[in-house]
Amino acid sequence: MPRSLEVYHFLGLLPEVVERGRPLLPTRVYKLPGGTELLKEFFLADQKEATPSTPVPNLRSLGQDRLEKLLQEHLEKHGCYVEFNTTLVNFTQTEGHVEAQVVKSGIDQDVTEDVKFRWLVGADGAKGGIRKQLGLELNGETRGVTERFVTGDLEVKNLSNDYWHIWGDPATILVSLRATETPDIFHLIMGGQIDYEKVAVDREELVKAIKAGTGRDDLDVGEPTWLLETRPNIRMTDSFSKGRVFLAGDACHVHPFFGAQGSNSGIQDAFNFGWKLALVEKGLAAPTLLQSYTTERVPVIAEVLRRTTNIHEKTQVMRNDGSGLAAWDRGGPLKMLGINYRWSNIVLDERNPYIAEAPQDPYGIEAGDVVRAGDRAPDAPSLVPIEGGETSLFKIFGPTYHTVLLFAGNDSAEEVRRVVAKLQEYPADAVHSVVVYPRGALPEVVDDVSSVVFDAEKHAFTNYCCSDDDLTVVIVRPDGVVGGIVFGAPGLRRYFKGVFSAPTP
Repeated sequence: MPRSLEVYHFLGLLPEVVERGRPLLPTRVYKLPGGTELLKEFFLADQKEATPSTPVPNLRSLGQDRLEKLLQEHLEKHGCYVEFNTTLVNFTQTEGHVEAQVVKSGIDQDVTEDVKFRWLVGADGAKGGIRKQLGLELNGETRGVTERFVTGDLEVKNLSNDYWHIWGDPATILVSLRATETPDIFHLIMGGQIDYEKVAVDREELVKAIKAGTGRDDLDVGEPTWLLETRPNIRMTDSFSKGRVFLAGDACHVHPFFGAQGSNSGIQDAFNFGWKLALVEKGLAAPTLLQSYTTERVPVIAEVLRRTTNIHEKTQVMRNDGSGLAAWDRGGPLKMLGINYRWSNIVLDERNPYIAEAPQDPYGIEAGDVVRAGDRAPDAPSLVPIEGGETSLFKIFGPTYHTVLLFAGNDSAEEVRRVVAKLQEYPADAVHSVVVYPRGALPEVVDDVSSVVFDAEKHAFTNYCCSDDDLTVVIVRPDGVVGGIVFGAPGLRRYFKGVFSAPTP
């Protein structure tokens, strides 16, 4: 999803994700019987042109195994290596650390080790043991036998690699084959009237079911890379932490896979939590800052579950006559660009203060056009640094520091100086400051800030709804979220007091 692609940009991974992945393919639905005559062709998500605020507006696909390999490669560049064949057996919490017992599987024998950590993060999936040891329940439901699917990757020849192919429906046999990054390897989703137990384990039954569902005897179906039977789970925990142990991804929320929100949500869990844990570990924030992880992410995930469940239910009633194809829609809010944390206790908006009684809108359906604290921070290209060249806000933002944008209006020089003076109280490696001047302005404050830029095309002032006359200070968090919108040094102090000293919610 575009929101996750922005995360990869900030982490320095996006060029390789683009290179190794594929753009969203057009989807073809075929008439039955026969299976070759086109019923409809469409994109599962609206295709948008890049805009100054959203440079990556469209979906891209990359297999989880390839993405994991890419992440491991980048971790290794920083001297961090993933330990395979290592199992967490047990853990106990104390006031200052977590004591864990791990077993490392070797060729000749297993080795048990007792290790201590200050924190433990469980990203071990819905069946992992960390959540269970914490005593946190995955509340929700598992759908029944009529809503099962077989899914996996397998080789298929005599089928175009340029499309996502769909035949049938759940009332008969549903077959979905999406071309992956590897030629002739397709991702399979199969449901409807099949023998799930046999299809999931017997290749002959699998081939028979695919050919029956597609009407295509000419398809050359090879060996599956992986294959499993699954039932839709709609579950989440009430909290994403307990003591010094935290959960992320499927360990604390599981979704129907229609909607493509599950893994993307897990990625954004980690990005939300990571910068907060880093500040705590550096001694710049109190551990209470970590409570905002649950505060911010639980309402988002609850809405994710609601939306993916709705999509799943639509798939159950779609038919091969072309009706109900909206079930495949992955556009609009599902791109996740509207996801926000406006209700969070660590964001501050002096321009549009959050009303506590207002209904939460985690996907930003009713967000409006004015950026508010808690929203995704938009990009703005065509910025000209005072020393020359060209840059953009997305090139300025970073995952290891806050970025304080001072939109300096024509009459704001004195207040800009006061804010810059206040900024000197914060660690330079944790808070970067950028003075943004309108095009043609005469810069009056250029010292003691990270950079000074001119908004040559007025994209920054427009996207952040800032005046050319008065000072507006926009504080962008390390996760690319607007943490604060304030009008001077007192507001700046209020925001950072909430982050660096982390009051209890």
